[in-house]
Amino acid sequence: MASLEQVHSTDTAAWAGNLPVFHSTSVEELLGTLSAFVRDATPEQIRAWKSSIPQLQAQSGKVVRDIPTAVSYAAILEYQMPDGPHRVDAILLISGAVLVLELKGDGNWQPSYVEQAADYARRLYWFHSLCGQEDVRVHTILVSYGQKGDEVAADWHTRTNIESLVEVVKRFDRPDIAKPITVADFIRRELCQPSLSLVQAARRFFSDHALPHIKRIDAITGAAVNRIVAEIHGAHASKTRKLILLSGVPGGGKTYVGLKIAHEKFLDDLVEARPDSVQITTPAVFLSGNGPLVEVLQYELKRAGGGGRVFVRGVKQFVERYSKVRAPVPPHHVLIFDEAQRAWDEEKVRASHRDSSACSEPETFVKFAERIPGWSAVIGLIGEGQEIHVGEEGGIGLWAEAVKQCRDRWEIVGPEQYREVFGKAGVTYRSYAELHLSQSVRFNFAAGLSDWAAGLVADAVDVLQLATIAAELRSQGYQLRVSRDLTRAKDFLWAKYRESADARFGLLVSSRDKDLKDFGVVPSDGRFFRAGPWYGDPEGSPSSCRRLQEAITEFSAQGLELDHSLLVWGGDFVRRDGTWDGSAAKKYLKKSAVKDARQLRRNAYRVLLTRGREGLVLCLPRGIEKLDETYDLLVAAGCEVLV
Repeated sequence: MASLEQVHSTDTAAWAGNLPVFHSTSVEELLGTLSAFVRDATPEQIRAWKSSIPQLQAQSGKVVRDIPTAVSYAAILEYQMPDGPHRVDAILLISGAVLVLELKGDGNWQPSYVEQAADYARRLYWFHSLCGQEDVRVHTILVSYGQKGDEVAADWHTRTNIESLVEVVKRFDRPDIAKPITVADFIRRELCQPSLSLVQAARRFFSDHALPHIKRIDAITGAAVNRIVAEIHGAHASKTRKLILLSGVPGGGKTYVGLKIAHEKFLDDLVEARPDSVQITTPAVFLSGNGPLVEVLQYELKRAGGGGRVFVRGVKQFVERYSKVRAPVPPHHVLIFDEAQRAWDEEKVRASHRDSSACSEPETFVKFAERIPGWSAVIGLIGEGQEIHVGEEGGIGLWAEAVKQCRDRWEIVGPEQYREVFGKAGVTYRSYAELHLSQSVRFNFAAGLSDWAAGLVADAVDVLQLATIAAELRSQGYQLRVSRDLTRAKDFLWAKYRESADARFGLLVSSRDKDLKDFGVVPSDGRFFRAGPWYGDPEGSPSSCRRLQEAITEFSAQGLELDHSLLVWGGDFVRRDGTWDGSAAKKYLKKSAVKDARQLRRNAYRVLLTRGREGLVLCLPRGIEKLDETYDLLVAAGCEVLV
């Protein structure tokens, strides 16, 4: 019987201990432990253990014999993955590597099975804080302990025979690089935290009355939160007005920061009675002009029994309430405006609100803030290159003009890139590096996806650079794939997430496409479309995104995310003779409000390309010849062909 010091009791795996102990423990004892942990084990599963475990023990003994440092290496059996029902057959902790073993008796490596096994390594790399270190490589080894086959190596997995396992372990062993992760540390569940989507975070907020503290997101956004909170307290102490700007790449955590500031306890000390006799109970309000985002968050919270309208409110309704004659003063000192780069200009506001005297949204918010007694702060959360609606093209310049015209003196704080815009408006500007979020936190594996998307839709496309970024994305675990067969693309996603009921994947299309209707891809986000059920409902619901029937456009996708997205490329933005052809976009140039139709299309595709947290499948249906050159570009830019 192994000693307690060498075998670790855990609820994350059936058995965990060092290799010498694993090698010497009786098969009967291991089978008893495995059966006790996996209580629903089938007879087939038990037979597989009886066949594979002795062979794995024999190979572990050879590892200990051939590698001097292997006495400190460890094995973990039936490891429970943190984000779903899957269990890994075995994990080996060796010097400088975590090897994820999937054992197969017949050596039949179907593509969907290989994809799932490689996902185990990708998830551990991203979710486990010890696996994300630079000196630790995470890799899946698919081991055939029955039929023999040729060895195959790929980015995230290697296929081999049980007899060759020792040699494969030696190739990954790097005692000169790093010591092995200890089994006691590896099995600590708090060190393995899946990142949450914004919707999941909202659900957690209602349950726990606080946004979840996700270590990697907090590490990336923490400095921005601290700076904004300090600036708000500074405005309160000095009784001044401030415009605070936070910019970031798609998925950089801007919305997370805004929700955190509005609903955590950072501003509790500012709860007080105002000179106008209004009792402030919540100093900040989070406002979004993104209708689908508001709808999805409210839908999720209402399903849980919560008051969604308290959690997040729409900009349009807020403006209508506080812009009327004799309207009350907003009962908040801090107004947080999500997607502030999408603020409507004067013409759009007048048309939408049917008010010929209305001004732009930035000017409206500045006026709101100036009516608040004592002090106020407006926080603008600004995404890059995501202006997709008519009336949004004024961008950050609208905010500069708004504060330039106000009667009170305003302090402007933001990232360095907006200094010139405010300087031209004659407005004093302070910049801080932490007010730009340059790293994505939305995507599990996609630190460079926004750069790849921006480069792809640019006028001057650098294919070699895009291919380099795509290779780096693959090394991080992100999956960029392209196909000419829509049925194959759908089957791939259904197979990949068949056992992950909470995973979200869906169909995306450009709002201006006119060529895909013959393939059954028609934009669904019209008047009767409901974003809440599309993003949140299980696959059994006819409205669920997982059914891959309703295709949403950039208007319903912006600010939200999926685990995996299937973008069907339309005919409104295609490559022709080495340049992006905008002829389809010219059809709505007749609308005088549109300043640059091609740029709106470019921004729309940039949004559509960056919705998947784990991966993106691009489908350019075979039979639409105008898409041929675009397909060739995507392959050259590093997309893996889905066959």
